[in-house]
Amino acid sequence: MQIDHVHFYTRDALNTSNWLIRNIGFQAIANHLNYDTHTEVVANNAVFLFISAPLQPSSPIAQYLNFHPSGVADIAFRVQNIKAILAKVDYLDGEIIQPLQTYSSDRGQVKWATIAGWDSLQHTLIENNTGIPFWHLLFHTKQNISGVERCLNPTKINSAHDDHNIVAIDHLVLNVAAGELDKAVMWYQNLFGFKIQQTFRIQTTRSGLHSKALISPNGQVQFNINEPTSADSQIQEFIDVNRGAGIQHIALRSTNIFKTAAIMQSCGVSFLSVPKTYYTQLQQRYSNQSIPGLTDWEWQAIESQQILVDWQEDTPESLLMQIFTQPIFDRPTFFWELIERRQQAQGFGEGNFQALFEAVEREQVKRG
Repeated sequence: MQIDHVHFYTRDALNTSNWLIRNIGFQAIANHLNYDTHTEVVANNAVFLFISAPLQPSSPIAQYLNFHPSGVADIAFRVQNIKAILAKVDYLDGEIIQPLQTYSSDRGQVKWATIAGWDSLQHTLIENNTGIPFWHLLFHTKQNISGVERCLNPTKINSAHDDHNIVAIDHLVLNVAAGELDKAVMWYQNLFGFKIQQTFRIQTTRSGLHSKALISPNGQVQFNINEPTSADSQIQEFIDVNRGAGIQHIALRSTNIFKTAAIMQSCGVSFLSVPKTYYTQLQQRYSNQSIPGLTDWEWQAIESQQILVDWQEDTPESLLMQIFTQPIFDRPTFFWELIERRQQAQGFGEGNFQALFEAVEREQVKRG
């Protein structure tokens, strides 16, 4: 199992795709227009995003946006046996939104279907043995991007954008309503065979959350689920604004988080702020010694760029570094994360999780 692509529904597909090109180094690779929907496809190494906007009130995108703000509507998975999963959907009394479809060529066969995920989230399932990317099957038109400029280097707009060092989607985070965490976890376990990797209980003086980090049997998909533990929790705010459960953020894995964050910051991307006390406590945690595996310059960059760092006590060389953007749309819902894992660091550090929750909470307080 792997993530094939993520599908965003927005009011303006071109504006959203241009933002991703300018600020995160994505490249426009295809587009598609029909009577009622406009879709752009952008890619950055193994990360593929579909961005759709309505052209007519009859568009299914318009129907979605009449109820929800812009955000992630579909997480598409490449699977080995789509019919077996659809049989599980039927057994679990799930909903098949788009029945099984098949495309055959001399290179093989592609099968796909769309099912209802948790609440309004959908999952397109794709079984593909052709070697042809799924987006290419659906959208053949090369995107004309002559009017789009990247922030860092406009002359490289048709390049591979390797300067951002983003290589894959590391994990996705779903927020669900209070009392639904265990139900949602069980549903994804039963359907996809996900296993619980970690469990978190985060609490501040103001609010809190419960969270479970799931991982697919082959380790290729990490899917975390949060629920609020108080009425004023940031997770509850997301549920209220989104009008239901939804994807809170997606983590992009970088091979050099310092460079990736610096490029995005130079383009004007805003990240969540971290108080100086966090870094004071971080130094105290390591007995005032250098952070393992980091140079003096990197330690200075961690604080100046406000990057979160965590490690396991028994494997201090396996570093987990993370930084989070402000919400990218006009409502306080979806945001991006950058993550770098050194020495095959696994899971999610509880210290970083606590610091993230507190950072988002501070922004929530600012909004009143």
